[in-house]
Amino acid sequence: MADEKQPDQKAQVYRLVKSEAGVSIQKVGFGAKESAASSDAVASNAASPEDEYQQFYVGAANDRGVLCPPYNLRRLDRLAQENNTLSPCIEAMVTNIDGTGYDFESKAESAEDKEDDSQIEQLREFFSEPLPGTNFISLRKSLRRDLEATGNAYLEVLRNAQDQIVFLKHVDSKMMRLVKLDESVEVEVTVKRNGVDTKIKMMKRERRFVQLLNGLTLVYFREFGASRDINKTTGIWSKQGQRLPAKDRGTEILHFTCLPDAHTDYGVPRWISQLPSVLGSRKAEEFNLDFFDNGGIPPVLITLQGGTLQAETRKALEAKMTGSAEKTNRVQILEVEPAGGSLDHPTQARVTVERFGGERTNDSMFEEYDNKCEERVRRAFRLAPIFLGASDDYSFASAYVSYTVTEAQVFKPERDEFDEIMNSKLLPAMGFGEYKMASKPLVIEDVHLKIEGLQIGLGTNRVDVEDVIYELNEATGLKLKTIDPPEPPAVPNGLESTHTVDNEGNIVPIKPVPVEAPGAKEPKSAPTATPAKKWEKQPAGIQALAKDTLIALRKRDWPELAKNMTLVKSLDAKGVAKFKQATAELQFINPEHDAEGLGDLAAATISLMHHSHAHQH
Repeated sequence: MADEKQPDQKAQVYRLVKSEAGVSIQKVGFGAKESAASSDAVASNAASPEDEYQQFYVGAANDRGVLCPPYNLRRLDRLAQENNTLSPCIEAMVTNIDGTGYDFESKAESAEDKEDDSQIEQLREFFSEPLPGTNFISLRKSLRRDLEATGNAYLEVLRNAQDQIVFLKHVDSKMMRLVKLDESVEVEVTVKRNGVDTKIKMMKRERRFVQLLNGLTLVYFREFGASRDINKTTGIWSKQGQRLPAKDRGTEILHFTCLPDAHTDYGVPRWISQLPSVLGSRKAEEFNLDFFDNGGIPPVLITLQGGTLQAETRKALEAKMTGSAEKTNRVQILEVEPAGGSLDHPTQARVTVERFGGERTNDSMFEEYDNKCEERVRRAFRLAPIFLGASDDYSFASAYVSYTVTEAQVFKPERDEFDEIMNSKLLPAMGFGEYKMASKPLVIEDVHLKIEGLQIGLGTNRVDVEDVIYELNEATGLKLKTIDPPEPPAVPNGLESTHTVDNEGNIVPIKPVPVEAPGAKEPKSAPTATPAKKWEKQPAGIQALAKDTLIALRKRDWPELAKNMTLVKSLDAKGVAKFKQATAELQFINPEHDAEGLGDLAAATISLMHHSHAHQH
């Protein structure tokens, strides 16, 4: 009947779920009702990459809540590969942002040396191989390429059965989609307020992600740090406080975006505003390529007057002019028959050949347009031309300025943003909340300036020699090594000790101990020291030597002072110490408060006066 209600075009879709309690039926959504078809109808089972998620988008036939990205992600990635400017710009971002390296350090201001910190060593071990056969720098570069090409990048975080983070894996951004947000749930978050970690309960809508495998199966993920487990097959959240079996849990995803989209939670690439230039540049190059492949504009224009071409000649000429480019620039012979006239006055056929389009064969077209497109795309990345290899007009000074500005305005902020995500989300979840990742900057070093700085540092005598040698090797490419410093001489001023002071204060010569042959008997008594011959006419004690030295100094008796100083220099360490003590007792009233310091002062005064007079004469 006409007023009968039309049947619904969508049918309820159910799924059989097998669990420990048995087999149950779950409602998963609506699907398109299959239309009736004859038994001999042919249907394709292959999925098209262009619309592989089409049936799962919001409002589609098999609506699974999947959000449609604002741009075709595969097309964006293809443009990044094909455009002559886009690919170098992306690689410049990859190399200068994520290829400079990284390290870890403690957040505590009074942290000890990081070389001795076991926690930092554990972090280095993990990130040296976050996935078997892959280091973290390669992982970061893959994320950056996706981020700059499609505006989105995804990092999968894998945990073991004990809920410990064990692996990190890059996920191709073209194969990942966002699922619309679910209802808000109560979660507990920890934030620092007034210098104290505070736990606060808040309502939060947690994100799901989905990936289509083999064009048929959907695999679900949860956002990193979500409070509930997610079933990776059905996409259903577990109840608050309940855990799913490890084999059924969906892994976690860290989602990075370049620029936020105006209407969705996807990201868009930074060059999306220059999409016409990206497409136009490619079209211009393809046009030029097609121009050369097909011969382009005809090189000559042939005009025939007073005659006709033979049919064979016309066909041969047309075939020659419509051939491929490599066959168009050859000599062509024309056979022409005159038309009209009489036997007495025959008409002469005239063939005129004019060069045509010669100005366009010297260079390809749209070169100026292509250069403008390159400038626009490069401006979207805010990169100087030197980062794309255009270094003809650069000196060291201009290159250094370009690097400094780009490092401060582009590269460093991107590194800081990545580090902030790692430090606020990943490291605390790994149990290293008191540590942080610090990406290394790109530094241009002036070797001469660095060597001058090392010389200034050495002049302070407050730097470690090993550090200086290391920096010098880094700057110059040398392989210098440090050696143990030479031992100081046993005798002051490099003179050989010939005298000493015995226990009674007498100055006596030092006798070398003879080397006895094996089996020799020990002497009955030790040899006694005899007074020095040069002191036979003078007092033989150290007190007398100190007194005579001070008297000679007061009287400015330089010869006597020089003789006494020669003997002082011949004393060993024990004798010099006794001499300083004696001069302090004679020079000062009460030297007991600082006998050693006053002795050094008196000896330094005597030595200074002696050297001053010696240099003047």
